[in-house]
Amino acid sequence: MGSERGQQFDPGLTQSYAGTLRRVVNKDGTFNVRRIGGRLRNVHLYKFLIGLSWPWFVAIVLCTFVLANIVFTWLYLAVGIQTLQGAQGVTPFGTFLNAFFFSVQTLTTVGYGSMVPRAVASNVIASVEALMGVMGFAFGAAVVYGRFSRPTARILFSTRALIAPYRGKTSLQIRIANLRSNAIVDLEATIVLMAVEGNGEGQRRTYARLELERPRVYFLPLTWTIVHPIDDASPLFGKSAQDLADNAVEIMVLVKGFDDTFSQVVNARSSYRFDEIMWNYKFLPAFRSDDEGRLVLDLARIDAVERTSR
Repeated sequence: MGSERGQQFDPGLTQSYAGTLRRVVNKDGTFNVRRIGGRLRNVHLYKFLIGLSWPWFVAIVLCTFVLANIVFTWLYLAVGIQTLQGAQGVTPFGTFLNAFFFSVQTLTTVGYGSMVPRAVASNVIASVEALMGVMGFAFGAAVVYGRFSRPTARILFSTRALIAPYRGKTSLQIRIANLRSNAIVDLEATIVLMAVEGNGEGQRRTYARLELERPRVYFLPLTWTIVHPIDDASPLFGKSAQDLADNAVEIMVLVKGFDDTFSQVVNARSSYRFDEIMWNYKFLPAFRSDDEGRLVLDLARIDAVERTSR
């Protein structure tokens, strides 16, 4: 699919290939890699929690909070509910709830005063729980701050890549936009074509970096259509949609820029499989001018296309 130089190029995704091939880069930018054989000591809890999606993060926090209180509730019941003044309920379930809510009050250091420990054992448990509560909320606050303060790019990629007319020839085009209102400057795009060559046990992945018409822009207040001209030197030259399917082609896109808010470099990734490429289409404008002369960007039109005559 690519030149000899392209076959020797490996962006870090290995040329080895065996079995069923799935996409290398998922649509959300994550790599399609499953790790096995790791050890628990290699897990970095802070980085793990920082990298989770918000729904998973909230779910883990709530589950951990409830589980910790259930454990301490069981400890209070184990040393005797009579050691907690005011915790005795009318029913066993009522007693459990009283001990559970006393645990919540102790863990969060609220301490309403309606229930208090009256024995050495329950005081020791309450002391340990209060210490864990202070340390736990300090750690939780650091994680929440880290999640909010971490610079990330919210780049919107077009759902499909296009094979579109370009200066009398054809080109591969991908459109992006910034989902946030913050300024990202000095953007640079890289497109890598991955293909599978050979058959049977002789299959291998090959990579080629696609040359871009304009690999860098200074600002991204509107949209940016990233264009790879398909000329004689392009690995896509003379290829059809069936050729791309036969080679399980995947187009990987990396965009990085400087976040003016956090003063740090941010990046975003996505990819397009051969069946996510539309042939003989072109993008329609996604922005317009209003009555006051201001440009209006319509993010819902990032995928607006029309068929070309070719």
